[in-house]
Amino acid sequence: MTSPRVVVLHGLGGTPHSVLPLTAAVHEAGHPAVAPMLPGHGTHHEDLIGRTWDEWMAFVVATCDEIAMSGSGSSAGLVLVGQSMGGSLALAVAALRTDVVGVAAINAVVRQPDPDATEHLEYLISRGRTMQPAGKPDLRDPDAHDSAYAELALTSLIQLGVGADAARAALPLLSVPVFVASSDHDSVVDPAGSDELAAAIDGPVTRLRLANSGHVAALDLDREQLCRELLTWLVDLTDRSAAPG
Repeated sequence: MTSPRVVVLHGLGGTPHSVLPLTAAVHEAGHPAVAPMLPGHGTHHEDLIGRTWDEWMAFVVATCDEIAMSGSGSSAGLVLVGQSMGGSLALAVAALRTDVVGVAAINAVVRQPDPDATEHLEYLISRGRTMQPAGKPDLRDPDAHDSAYAELALTSLIQLGVGADAARAALPLLSVPVFVASSDHDSVVDPAGSDELAAAIDGPVTRLRLANSGHVAALDLDREQLCRELLTWLVDLTDRSAAPG
């Protein structure tokens, strides 16, 4: 039986480390998996200045093309897994491709950005400001560590809003199974946004609420539950792709 190939996407300012437990669990379960570093990430926070949503989208599409053609033998399609902005990217890219068989969105950013907040960011940029502190990673596990940037480019925050709009527009176009997870203690993205996401999808939806975690769910207290439920969902996807007709 062939398995879907999996692309795991991190969030704004983060790195593949922030989704490492997910990538490792998927790989150990026998699914070919990659967790690419998005442009402008994993180097210096100023490398985020001027990066655009379209650039991140194009990069993910190219990554999907590469993994779809990699390896030997047939494939059961692609699965896109994303956390935070990575979830937004996964949803938006899935709506563009016919080879995606499932999408997992974890604390995805899909709500329309506050126009006043966007206007304020644009004002700060016009006054010459480029960065703002990102704050500590939103983790409730005292032993967990994330390698995210300590500062975020103001332009990237505006682009995050562009991505939220794109992800929301993609929802009615999705007919593949979607796994939607949210953290009850997320102080970055309102968990109600995941409820709205799930309600907007016409296809099959698996809904998971993580009772003990903050925004960086893949590294937080419920990470084992998240990995377990994601793998169960992936098994069902594999069974679907192997079913006749």
